[in-house]
Amino acid sequence: MRFDLFVPGASWLHRLDPRSKFLLVGVLLLMALLLKHLALLAGLLALTHLLLVGAGVPWSALRWLWARMAPLTFFILLLQPLFASGAGAPLLHIGPLVVTSGGVLDGISFALRANVMAFAASLLLFVTEAQALVLGLVRLGLPFEYGMTFSLALRYLPTTYGLWVNIIEAQQARGWTPERQSLLARLSAYRPVLVAVIIAALRLSQDLGLALACRGFGAPGTRSAWQDIRFTRTDTWICGAVSVAFGLFLAGRLLLGWGATTW
Repeated sequence: MRFDLFVPGASWLHRLDPRSKFLLVGVLLLMALLLKHLALLAGLLALTHLLLVGAGVPWSALRWLWARMAPLTFFILLLQPLFASGAGAPLLHIGPLVVTSGGVLDGISFALRANVMAFAASLLLFVTEAQALVLGLVRLGLPFEYGMTFSLALRYLPTTYGLWVNIIEAQQARGWTPERQSLLARLSAYRPVLVAVIIAALRLSQDLGLALACRGFGAPGTRSAWQDIRFTRTDTWICGAVSVAFGLFLAGRLLLGWGATTW
């Protein structure tokens, strides 16, 4: 399991302020939600891949994300034509269910949309460090305590998962083999492991709370950042270009109806 997707690099996307990346990713997500046309959605998906590859994200990371999206894509392509048949010529009858050409096109459109949104969100995670991501949220108005909580969650998710793995391996070293039992017995066998993980996580949270208290967390006063973020001229140009492009897209989509149909 991977929780930190950041790929170090020096590309222009890496150097952008996190708030500029929020705007870019937000625009891509809104465009994916407003579009239904297959060619335009495929173009957006290709654009996200070009941005990721241009930022130095390795193909192995893209394959990893495609593998995570494959089950969802499969179920969308399978279920959408069956249970939400759109207009068009009937292609297949399965009892009371009718698969139409419109339903198939809608399924492909939904699948493309889901993948565009996944890769657009990954664009933010692959090229932004967790600390910069949280600092960007705080600069946008998120209370510092919430940002700190989010940062700690990102940091300690792998730690909690490591506790789970260590406890399971310790149990397996003592002859614990739940996979040979029935489903209910297997679930019951995981109960002591879950209890041990909860106890270890509570101890970890208590130690973390004491460490934060020793460092003055929650004390009044103006806070500073060890590595601050700031807007540059490049950020201004990128935000301006993205805003203009999104305005033109909205005009074409809402006034001219671009991308309102699947084909």
